[in-house]
Amino acid sequence: MAFLDSVKNLMKFNKNNETKQKNDISTVEKSDLSDKNKEPITKAGHNATLIIIYQDDRGQSLTTPQIISGYIGEELHLRFKEFPNYDLINISGFTSAFVDPYGSITLTYRKHQGADVWLFSQDIDKQKLLMRPVFIRGDFGERFELNAPTIPDYSLQKAVGPTRGVFSDKQQLVTYYYRKSRWKIVDHNVHYLRINSYCLSYTEPEGHDISVTLAPDTVWQTFESIQLINNDWWYNIGGNAWVKFDEQRMELLENNPYTLSDTLKIAPIQDDPELSIPEPVKLSVTAEINFVPNQKLALYDRPFGKKINEIENGKTVLITARNRVGHMLWFEVDGLGWTIWEYLQF
Repeated sequence: MAFLDSVKNLMKFNKNNETKQKNDISTVEKSDLSDKNKEPITKAGHNATLIIIYQDDRGQSLTTPQIISGYIGEELHLRFKEFPNYDLINISGFTSAFVDPYGSITLTYRKHQGADVWLFSQDIDKQKLLMRPVFIRGDFGERFELNAPTIPDYSLQKAVGPTRGVFSDKQQLVTYYYRKSRWKIVDHNVHYLRINSYCLSYTEPEGHDISVTLAPDTVWQTFESIQLINNDWWYNIGGNAWVKFDEQRMELLENNPYTLSDTLKIAPIQDDPELSIPEPVKLSVTAEINFVPNQKLALYDRPFGKKINEIENGKTVLITARNRVGHMLWFEVDGLGWTIWEYLQF
């Protein structure tokens, strides 16, 4: 009985083992078939990552890189970022689909250039430029800070305009004003000089002498007064004619001692035979009045005569006669009156 039980158990084991082997074979076959079905899907289904880098033309990052995930072979529908006041100038690594597990696109932008900042250097007294205008350039929104140019024999007085700021879409102007280093005080009040003895006039304070000689008993209106650092005073009597004050030769008046009805003697030629007026030479040439800006030039009835007219500075006129009296050259202005050579630009 025990033997029969053992045989039954052995047969049962073999049967179970055979069933298990068949199941294992079936499982292997199914597994192989499943793997074969999955194989092409595996090749097309890898995850892919694309990084988009945004930078300027100096290699500086403009924003956090953009990361996009997808599947190899999948089309890309990209919309690149825009930045105010920047233009896209280059794309590196561009693709229209995911082609690699990892990829990158680099977008390079250039910032708009701001409008120029113009720098002028000007003589505050003569209103003339001391050097060629300079323009400063920079990117839109970039900060700037200007330094005043150093100009020999001049000292900086003031600056007008934004010496610090940012480049914008509008031009900006900065003017530095200078004064000659030896000039201490500049006075634009009107004064009068009564000349007591002959004295020379000059192109500018401490300049070269010119042919205008001031005669005794004449009164000259001044348009500008300058005191130098050595305390000398110089007076402008019109145009480029300057007189150094000398109390032995002249006196300073605050008011005009003459009225319009008086005969203003610029020089006492009637009492001095050496200054007699010769016959004028006829002319027909044009010239420009070169007096004082925004001032009218006085015209006289004859050389060293009385005032009869006025004419605007800068006006173009016809010169009709010339006459040399003493050291001074006089011209007749279109029949309106006489003036000296220094007030004309031929």
